[in-house]
Amino acid sequence: MFTLLLLCSPAFTTAEELPDDIWLRDLQHGFSYEYLYALKDGRIWIKPNTKNTGVTGQWQLFNKTGLPYGKHPESFEDGHRITQLSTEGTMLAAVSDRGRFYLWQPTYFEETHWRDETGAPFADTLYLPENKTWCFAFSTMTAPWKRKTPMHEKDIVTYWEDIDGNKTEFGFTATIYAVTPDGQKIRFTDTGLPASWGKAITSPERGRFIIENMCASASVIFVINKTGRMYTRMYDFELDGGCPALRFTYDRGKRTVDDEIAPLMTSIRTHPLPGWREQEPVSELFSKGGSGKAAITSKITIVLTGRGNAERELRVQGRNSRGEYGYWKKMLYGSRWGFVVTGEKFNDEDIIKNYLEKAHEGKSPDKDYAGTLSRSGETDLKAELLGFYYFNTPATLRIHVNSKHFDMILHTVDLWSPTVQKKNHPDLVGHPSGEPKLLQGAIEIPDELLNSSDPEIKSVVDKYFREFNKEPIAFTISADDRRVSIESKTLQRSLRKNLSYEFRGNVKFDLINENYRRDFSAKSIFLAMAENPELDIPADTSAMTANDTDKLVVLNEKALDDIRRLKNRIQRESCATGCVSSCILPVYYIFNSCVTILGIPHWDMSGSSPGTAENITQLGGVSYTGGTPLKEHAVMNLREGFDNPEDYDLAVELIENRLYKLRIISDELKQK
Repeated sequence: MFTLLLLCSPAFTTAEELPDDIWLRDLQHGFSYEYLYALKDGRIWIKPNTKNTGVTGQWQLFNKTGLPYGKHPESFEDGHRITQLSTEGTMLAAVSDRGRFYLWQPTYFEETHWRDETGAPFADTLYLPENKTWCFAFSTMTAPWKRKTPMHEKDIVTYWEDIDGNKTEFGFTATIYAVTPDGQKIRFTDTGLPASWGKAITSPERGRFIIENMCASASVIFVINKTGRMYTRMYDFELDGGCPALRFTYDRGKRTVDDEIAPLMTSIRTHPLPGWREQEPVSELFSKGGSGKAAITSKITIVLTGRGNAERELRVQGRNSRGEYGYWKKMLYGSRWGFVVTGEKFNDEDIIKNYLEKAHEGKSPDKDYAGTLSRSGETDLKAELLGFYYFNTPATLRIHVNSKHFDMILHTVDLWSPTVQKKNHPDLVGHPSGEPKLLQGAIEIPDELLNSSDPEIKSVVDKYFREFNKEPIAFTISADDRRVSIESKTLQRSLRKNLSYEFRGNVKFDLINENYRRDFSAKSIFLAMAENPELDIPADTSAMTANDTDKLVVLNEKALDDIRRLKNRIQRESCATGCVSSCILPVYYIFNSCVTILGIPHWDMSGSSPGTAENITQLGGVSYTGGTPLKEHAVMNLREGFDNPEDYDLAVELIENRLYKLRIISDELKQK
């Protein structure tokens, strides 16, 4: 009787319906080197990854319940369900039916538990933004002095290599990537950043490539479009260069010896980061001697296989020329795809039928700006910023000298913030009705300009720019789709001179996108709310009744109230974040003074323990960016907290005019 009841129980039935093995990750299935994960009936299940470990076992509810529980995720209540998950190593990122993230992060010394808040320096809730797809990935090294790492070595990437082959330890970077609905951007956040989605990179081809699906592993992102073209890129916030204590340079050179792996806090990495790399096509799909059965779908996976950049295996669900089902695979930098038979079938509707044909492209997000360049004591010059987008790099800075001009390269990295930026409305970051995207920049002057034979051009290069050439984060940038402001830092600790302070001239760019209204297709949330078709007055009002106008009046009045409440809420959030940054700023400068007086990080840390060396060096490294992140975010948020966005005023005016017309129509109808 007991056996019969067990066979009929829901838990057993669910486990029986789960797959025997998992080869491809999606938002319902995942795996690490040691375990398989699956989502069924709103719960997470786990079993040993037998093909890797030889350990056998049955599907069981993850951590006994299959659901987040405990004192930390109190927000997960009875009746809530898990609807999506993504895994790497022994970490889990799960989304509930309320859209909220829950993280299982077994990397601390204390007992592992579910968390419903993430982010630093202040933990906060994280909700999944509007998206096409999303995934989770993380990169780490073994660091027993600060955390346990209960994972198989195959799930630990340990280090990465820059473009010159310098190897640097990973810290701990757990990143969630989300493709925007248009497929042209990838928003991201990680557990060491404020819990918001204001950071992003563009898709391949500077944002024109439309992503159909995505997977990531150990900071390498793998994407595919509707016609089967595939790209990869290694990217996370730690690599980007925006972390306050991490150092990089635009000077090319090998700084590590042989296979030496430089510690995270003392490494000097070469920038810029490599861009997207297009992956080789599956040649068998073009085989003339084949049966025509070879195919792929857009279901893709990337798997960490060892340490360093190259150790990633790419997988694409498909079928070979013999009609066998499975997946195509190759290593990240490999040239040919092999096939693994799994027998896992898929519908013919999922097959990419127009393989590698030209796909629809999105509109380029790059914009051109024009304005002035000024420097104290020098003549203002005409300047242009060409092919610029705040979620992409590099761009071209063009300087006009009389009837001539010359071009320099503008590299940008993110400007870290201690506070959340537009938490619930990431589309407002970079929109003139929201807030500017804050960046840090460096200029790279081509050698032919540094040695120009033209006396006018050489004079301008020498007076305005030579001292800034390839200096990392020498400029602060405030950018949106209409305006870009670039200003040099007059006092900065120099990476090249062991973090000694340097004074430089004050250079400013004030640049405007004159085609903003014509080029920018995305409306602000305020205008989008005001232009809701349900609020419109019909073109032909002859059939309207007084009741119809009254209903429209009520709808428009409610929309007006909603717009005002939203604006007030956003302004309150901006004031709060501005005040937090303002309060931290004096504390930072006191700390920075102590760091400078004590000579950190000039101490010799070679004889110290790894933990001591890392912590002391990190204290010194924080002074590298100065107080710029705190100051810039404080000023920006406080200003946004009191200024009404232009599009807000336009939206209010639009609804008020509509209400005025509706009341006239209503009065006329009542008189009749």
